[in-house]
Amino acid sequence: MEFRPPSRQQQSWDAADPESHDQVASDYYSTLKSKNFSTLQKTRRRPLVPHSSYYFGPPPPDAAYGTPPVGQIGVHHPREIVRIERDYGGGELVQFSPIYPLELEGRITPTQFHETINDINEILISAHGLGHSFFYNFLAIVTLQLSTLVMTSHYTKEMRRLERKIDELNTQLYNPVGLNILWPWNVAFLFLEIEYY
Repeated sequence: MEFRPPSRQQQSWDAADPESHDQVASDYYSTLKSKNFSTLQKTRRRPLVPHSSYYFGPPPPDAAYGTPPVGQIGVHHPREIVRIERDYGGGELVQFSPIYPLELEGRITPTQFHETINDINEILISAHGLGHSFFYNFLAIVTLQLSTLVMTSHYTKEMRRLERKIDELNTQLYNPVGLNILWPWNVAFLFLEIEYY
């Protein structure tokens, strides 16, 4: 028994010559002639107003990390923003990763950071509890949604509690050392941002 792959008809693109690898072709979307990552890193300017991003490695040499605080929180733009990613290990439950970012070294201790994340995660676990949600939704259905006019949901109460907790952490621990935790509701709890002044 002999195996032969089926014969293929020649397509129109088979007649075209492949691109030469000697020179880099610039396409419509490229901004530079070179596709080399180090060249892209060197030519990219730092934005005036920083934004958080995924962790790609150590910060650039001109980053503000490890320097004393500069500027006033709420008045000036932060020099950097540290992103704390969500921890998807617990399924769809909103939790933030307790991994200490080295960018915060010298401002707060790892213990203070872990206590902060644990406090935030504890409130988020309580907010997404099934018992309270079941009771509130059952009551809303039975009363034809009239109970929602009189009663505040447990989730809303816990979100207010979380907002108060973040404000408390900012005023007592983070703001005095030039850091500020942003309210994660604005980014749908996908990550937690800490401004670095």
